[in-house]
Amino acid sequence: MTVPGLPSPTRTDDGSPMIAIRAFRRALRRPRDLVRRVARDRAGSLTTLFAFSLIPLIGFVGIATDYGLELAAKSKLDHAADAAVVAAITSAQSYIVAYKGTGDPTAAAIAVGKAQGLAQFNANTGSLPAAVPTPTINVSVAGRQVNATASYAFSMPTIFMRALGTATTSFSGSAGSTLTIPAFTNIYVVVDVSSSMGIGATVADQQIVYNATGGCAVACHHSGTTDLARSKGATLRIDVAKNAVTSALNQIINSSNANRFQVAVYTLSSQFTNVFPLSSNLSGAVTAVKALDVTALNQDGGTNTTYGLTTLGNKLGNDGDGLTSNTAQGFVMLITDGVQDSDWKVQSGASWADGYDSNFTPYSPCNQANCTKLTGFAVPIYIQSFNPSACALLKSKGYTLMTLNTTYLVPPSNLRSSSATLNGVFDYVQKYLQSSISSNLSACATSSSYAYSANTPSEISAAVQQMFAAAGAQARIVN
Repeated sequence: MTVPGLPSPTRTDDGSPMIAIRAFRRALRRPRDLVRRVARDRAGSLTTLFAFSLIPLIGFVGIATDYGLELAAKSKLDHAADAAVVAAITSAQSYIVAYKGTGDPTAAAIAVGKAQGLAQFNANTGSLPAAVPTPTINVSVAGRQVNATASYAFSMPTIFMRALGTATTSFSGSAGSTLTIPAFTNIYVVVDVSSSMGIGATVADQQIVYNATGGCAVACHHSGTTDLARSKGATLRIDVAKNAVTSALNQIINSSNANRFQVAVYTLSSQFTNVFPLSSNLSGAVTAVKALDVTALNQDGGTNTTYGLTTLGNKLGNDGDGLTSNTAQGFVMLITDGVQDSDWKVQSGASWADGYDSNFTPYSPCNQANCTKLTGFAVPIYIQSFNPSACALLKSKGYTLMTLNTTYLVPPSNLRSSSATLNGVFDYVQKYLQSSISSNLSACATSSSYAYSANTPSEISAAVQQMFAAAGAQARIVN
């Protein structure tokens, strides 16, 4: 067989068949050799292309590596800034809380906060590829609010990016925080101890009082009937009030920051008496409250809240911001049934007679909705609603006023006094004054949320607890 373009296997120069076969085989190998040469040429081209593409690839890896190192350094410095802020703000707060001096601790607290913040920043930077930057740490105190900020700027050398012309990379960070310091708090408790607080706490108690006193609606201390009524098992309104205050004071005593409170106790009737001066001895305040009773003093027995609160306002200086014990913030807590009257008892030998409170100021104008003048007593007396103007002086001095309206508990008709004049007082209070008392006591309070009203013993106890909790929230009572 003859293949075109190839030598015939039977045709040789010397006529040998073997030589012809070898030549034919060499001719068949030439196309394969050509393919191999082309393949070798293509491999060389790919190597060249790969070499050129490796340059940007290495650049990308280098940039990523430098960026990763930058992120690690920034994370470490951000953590250091956070730690610095916490150290600065807590150190400043701790300094102020522990301060026992009489001056302003703000400047010293700021200096302590800055120093501790810087120390904490440096302690948390660890090893960095460049000198540790000096952060800017600021601390400020505004009232009871402490603010702290920390910021830094940092430059670090690059490794791979240097080959691309970037020798360093720079970044910055900051952190900030605000903390409110628990307040030093002064609480001025004003408890109504006038004769009306000798009413039985419930209808059942009023029945006991009525039976024990031979038909008297009120266990008046001037007639010596309070102990008699209690001996028969009666609980009086004054008992409920003082038990509620005692319980609330014990809650503060048992808290972890009782040292941030001072308490003063006043009694309110025709007179205004400080029975326990402002003191951090809270146990002493509890003892004083437990000893409270309906007044039995001469020229006393009525209720003159206007005189009492004005007297307190004149005694107290301006309210503080609560930052130190010397600048404590003040709360005045008034516990009363809100009925005012000009009647006081005047002692004559072993007996008592009605008299007129010389400090009493009648409502002007005295109209039926808030004021009336009764002539059935030995001397004409005024019966009127609580006057919210009495709170103006304390408010102007910055004090927070809280009021508890222990609703005047008018006895049922079968448990009233044999005196028609006294029963006329009950009728007038029930018909005209109870609504105005509620609104006027609310007007006295610093805000409507600080105006409380209660009737039953459990309601009075709960209301007093809420009053103390509201005041204590400023100093963070923690059990």
